[in-house]
Amino acid sequence: MQKKAEVKASTVKASETKTETKKPVEVKAAEVKETAKAVEVKAAAKVEEVKETVKTAKTVAKKPVAKKAEKKEFEPEVFIQFYGNESAVKDVVERAKDAFVAEGHRASSIKSLKVYLKPEEYAAYYVINEKSVGRINLF
Repeated sequence: MQKKAEVKASTVKASETKTETKKPVEVKAAEVKETAKAVEVKAAAKVEEVKETVKTAKTVAKKPVAKKAEKKEFEPEVFIQFYGNESAVKDVVERAKDAFVAEGHRASSIKSLKVYLKPEEYAAYYVINEKSVGRINLF
């Protein structure tokens, strides 16, 4: 009879051991899931933080551009008047550029532009890139 009791005791101990090993594994799996969720939450928070940083950087980048635009608003307007005719110098410069492009050149190739106004001839002469010369009507 002692052998049966020993067998029962060893059986009980084996079953206790099996249940003990199952519980820590289940707990560890739950801990891993919680840790994974915590990592996802931290990652989402980092993503939001980066988005805010990018928005701030874009806002900061836009502010200097606005200051440059203010400087352009104060460009002087220059007009030439001769015997009842009037023309803005800005328009004459644009017409000189358009005439250069009409000759088959690209507007992006203009590096320098000089305009000479001769109201007594009703003409404006231009020199572009120290090579191309032309004449346009002043008025």
